[in-house]
Amino acid sequence: MALASGPSDAVALAVEAEQAGFDSVWTTEFSWRSATVPMAAIAASTDRITIGSAIAYALGRSPAVLAAEARDIDELSDGRLILGLGSAQPARIRRWLDTDPTDVPAQVTEVIESLRALWKLGEDPVSYRGRHVRVDIEPTPSAYPPRRHRVPILLAAVNRRMLQVAGAVADGLVAHPIVDGSALQEMVRPTLEAAASTAGRATAPLVAAMVIVVVDDDEERARRNAASQIAFYAQHPTYSPLMAHYGLVGASASIRAAAGRGDWNAAVAAVPDPMIDRLSVAGPAGLVKTRINDRLESADCDTLILHTPSMLMSDPGARASGDPAATYRSHVSRLIDAFSVSPRR
Repeated sequence: MALASGPSDAVALAVEAEQAGFDSVWTTEFSWRSATVPMAAIAASTDRITIGSAIAYALGRSPAVLAAEARDIDELSDGRLILGLGSAQPARIRRWLDTDPTDVPAQVTEVIESLRALWKLGEDPVSYRGRHVRVDIEPTPSAYPPRRHRVPILLAAVNRRMLQVAGAVADGLVAHPIVDGSALQEMVRPTLEAAASTAGRATAPLVAAMVIVVVDDDEERARRNAASQIAFYAQHPTYSPLMAHYGLVGASASIRAAAGRGDWNAAVAAVPDPMIDRLSVAGPAGLVKTRINDRLESADCDTLILHTPSMLMSDPGARASGDPAATYRSHVSRLIDAFSVSPRR
């Protein structure tokens, strides 16, 4: 389950998820939220559940700082960390992360390679010299060994070049919520697996898929909330190839046009029913469970991350309440209840 919330809510919801029998929780990162701080807090508050980031920004932090954070979180969690990284869109790389977005696939490749070297920091020096990343750290005999020999590193990717990076140097992929099962099978996996084979990797890359999920007895309201999250993603031209694959070019153009003129209600209204059905699961708990179980049985991914829309916190009613995160917490708790496999305390 994805946790697109602040650290206090993320910890409380992660504890709920662990008690309910979920396998993993995944923190998110945006301009005002860190992925790594909530992971550390969750690690200290839980015992069993896997803790991942979906995603933390690969650029903007130095590899040495990112490696140190990951080593500490893996120690706190007793080896339960999955480090999911992503590059962000070029404009955000430049404006948010103060980094040149030129040749991002090469930059991300070098970050992952240098993280692998830094993970083993100790009595031997670490020297990594790429075109974009350079790290030189003298021998550090006092450095304690990492909790594990290797931490899983997944990479978020949509376009072909980043998928090739994921297959070649990462342990797998965090698929975007707007990537459905058919896109995974027909567009994503072939590129991912070909890159892994070319790199001489014997193990097929792990795929963690994300799906937008809203549990609400009011099915119309659930679908409207799902449409809001879909519109938030579909407004970006980055996903145009996916929209073409889905046969939704016209709908995505309408969404972009409405969002571009600042009419968010029109952007959400431009999300057609087939788009909601394809890119989300929304409605009462029974319907949601059936459709998610069908997706799991399709075996199109190794891990399925349920993502309740973070756009719920932008709802005008939620904003006016003085506690905009309350709506999001309520939706995540309903999602946890729907899939609970053990009694809630």
